[in-house]
Amino acid sequence: MPEPIAASIRAELDQTPEWWQQQYDALVRKQIPRTPEHHAGHDLAEPIRSWGGATLTRPWCTSCGVPIERAPDG
Repeated sequence: MPEPIAASIRAELDQTPEWWQQQYDALVRKQIPRTPEHHAGHDLAEPIRSWGGATLTRPWCTSCGVPIERAPDG
């Protein structure tokens, strides 16, 4: 028979459902493919560029909440 969860641990688990949801959402986001092909048709935020033309941020899929990997230059 499994050991019961201690009351102090149970109280911590019961009072932080938002934290558990954030952890779950982060795990799900890690599994989302980052290639542009997988995000065709999604809302994408374009990368931010500096005045000199340097890219400061990656493209971002606002539908999934993940960055999109750029194809290697070449």
